[in-house]
Amino acid sequence: MNKNITVSTYENNLLLFKNTTTALLEDNFLTYHTDNDTINFNLNIFSFTKDNNEATLKLTKNNCYLKLKETNQVINIPIDYLDFSYNNKEIILEYKLASQEHNIKIVIEIGSEINELQN
Repeated sequence: MNKNITVSTYENNLLLFKNTTTALLEDNFLTYHTDNDTINFNLNIFSFTKDNNEATLKLTKNNCYLKLKETNQVINIPIDYLDFSYNNKEIILEYKLASQEHNIKIVIEIGSEINELQN
């Protein structure tokens, strides 16, 4: 089902941007699009994937990799910190990769279902 969501992204607890968009929530998978990226969450067994024309970043509880599409090169990135929580109204992902200076926190507020058959 399509849902309204609000996505807030923080770096080092400072709000970088906040966006309201729509997402598909189906079978414990949440998918939404930004201007450049497709974001996927597997909410059952946590995974986060950010895909765009240049690369794919995949983050799980145990590992992280970045696949560069032009060269097909895969770079494993150590995870310094990872915390993930999900309930029917909110997803919170906070992580710090070894290649980052500060933690990144993504908060997704899940709103109402979008009725596609509106009169």
